[in-house]
Amino acid sequence: MTASALMKRGTPATGRRYEVGPMKIDETDAAIMELLQEDGRMSAVEIAGHLEGVTPRMVRHRIKKLVREGVISVIAVVHAPAMGYGIRADIFVEAEQAAISDTARRLAELDLVTYVAFATGETDIRSAVVAKSVEDLHEMVQGLVHDIPSITRTRTFVLGPQLKFTHNWRVPKEVYAPKEPDSVSQHDEDEAGSH
Repeated sequence: MTASALMKRGTPATGRRYEVGPMKIDETDAAIMELLQEDGRMSAVEIAGHLEGVTPRMVRHRIKKLVREGVISVIAVVHAPAMGYGIRADIFVEAEQAAISDTARRLAELDLVTYVAFATGETDIRSAVVAKSVEDLHEMVQGLVHDIPSITRTRTFVLGPQLKFTHNWRVPKEVYAPKEPDSVSQHDEDEAGSH
């Protein structure tokens, strides 16, 4: 059963729970998350109205638990282009080996940097930035190299139209939907044959 199937279509929640890191979620949690992704301002009463056998009190409790456990954040997402920052770019950064962590921390402190992560492969750090113009982007990159001396090289990639924005990421069905039982496994056959 999917989270969408739990929404009012006459299908009651099964109550099965599945592990997600240290927290267990079930189909009701997944359905609540899906509804909040559609409208983060949706009230517990409205959410309960979309789900079979779920009360507003249960919704409030589950949202509080999901937030407390770090599974979700209910926040406002600022769209940079609407604020005049229409240029988005990825910047791949190489840094002196002894200063990679400090370099990443310093990048993360910058206002126009929206993402910083350690990377493997040809680069040490990946970051994403926003800028008002290509000229501003160029000045920003030049400033990084000047202001953070541990940076040894940068590669900048101006991004085109965005096809997917991760705040819309849906919990995969495999997290909360039970796996279909396999036919008899080789292990089971071996166990049966040894008796």
